[in-house]
Amino acid sequence: MMSLARTLLLPPLLALAGCAALPAPPTAAPPERAGLQQAWVQAVAGPAWAVRALTGDDRCPALRWAGGSVPMRERSAPGEEPPPPGNNQPERKPSRFTLRACEAPWPAGAAQVQVDDVVLNAPAAELRRIVVIGDTGCRLKASEHDFQACNDSIGWPFPRVLAQALQLKPDLIVHVGDYHYRESPCPIGLPGCADSPWGYGDDAWQADFFQPAKSLLAAVPWVFARGNHEACNRAGQGWLRYLDAEPGPTRACEPEAAGAGRVNAGDFTTPFTVPLSPRSQLIVFDSSQIGGGPVPKDSPAWARWRQQLDRVAELAADQAQSLFVNHHPSLAYTPSLLGGAGRTRSGLTPLLQDATPGRLYPPGVQATLHGHLHIHEVLGFATNQPAVLVIGNGGSAASGRLSAAAALQGEPLPGVKVETFHSHTEFGLSLLSATPQGWHLTAFDALGQPLSRCTLAGQKLSC
Repeated sequence: MMSLARTLLLPPLLALAGCAALPAPPTAAPPERAGLQQAWVQAVAGPAWAVRALTGDDRCPALRWAGGSVPMRERSAPGEEPPPPGNNQPERKPSRFTLRACEAPWPAGAAQVQVDDVVLNAPAAELRRIVVIGDTGCRLKASEHDFQACNDSIGWPFPRVLAQALQLKPDLIVHVGDYHYRESPCPIGLPGCADSPWGYGDDAWQADFFQPAKSLLAAVPWVFARGNHEACNRAGQGWLRYLDAEPGPTRACEPEAAGAGRVNAGDFTTPFTVPLSPRSQLIVFDSSQIGGGPVPKDSPAWARWRQQLDRVAELAADQAQSLFVNHHPSLAYTPSLLGGAGRTRSGLTPLLQDATPGRLYPPGVQATLHGHLHIHEVLGFATNQPAVLVIGNGGSAASGRLSAAAALQGEPLPGVKVETFHSHTEFGLSLLSATPQGWHLTAFDALGQPLSRCTLAGQKLSC
């Protein structure tokens, strides 16, 4: 979620110039849609794989494969929910959901399934090519007077990033969080975002994520991490309906906002794994609600997160190699306009320090994947910490940069020594490719040009 010097309020002439650069990507959807809208395969708690679908019909579609067919189960029906609890945007409205969310477990032994006319392939036995993206939606936020040019494929390049991801032919897509950004109406006189849907209903979800991602959703299995934009006080209602890793009927955000130390059950998800090979796995952790401030040690929220970190340690012990995936980084730098490397603020950091002093992450975690900072930055350490990959440059507006000299001279936390650092500010995505020694990491811009190459062997990063 974190953007720094906020992108726009665009002057009208500048906005017009940006819009003329390239044709506008699709944004607003018709208010009522019939038939299947999207279908995809995603990792869910178990670990397991599930087929999800969104439809405008009055019932869920069937899931068909060679030798079998089952009706998909309804996760959530169309309906209207009150504005998110605790939301602080100046203009608020109920969240209207016109689509039905459906689910079915991946059928054992099936190589391919079909939902209406969408054909989905089974996840590979070993997931060796992983595209990582994050912080992808188009930022419309009145409380910070920040309005991105959603109608301009340069001002909001997420559709182009998706096209490049498809070209890379990955085995898996990992989204590190923050899908939904259209929280406020576009001001009159800004053609860059004119007529964009806004709020937390499915019209904004469709414009920010599901419509541009439709082809990639159908082509490749996904892992969805939850960002602070998907917490219950923001777009959590849609997250729980559509992308939550808990299978079955949609969980609910509680009506009262959770303050510091309080617990809103809808903001917590049990950590889960995604097997990548016989030796390696992802561990996916929900840090959506934790924010930048400290969590009181004697609070229910502290106890809940500490319990979840204990579960992470158990999961890491089950596999030789783990990549930890959550939205908020703890061992990274916040960019600035002049390139200074500021320490990140995350309420998760004291919890990590309490759970695993010094290293922050349990043995077996070789690297961590995050977003939140709208930049690409990777860090390797001379001290005993896993490598950190921050890939939050998927399309949401940001400015600021990081000086390599400042990063190498600084310490993300006291006593943590950086020995390898690279960053860039271009929009894009990253590809993790498995090797016998570990992983190759290649970062690409939105046009598919490689920007950097790094190697991860164990927890050691070299670029």
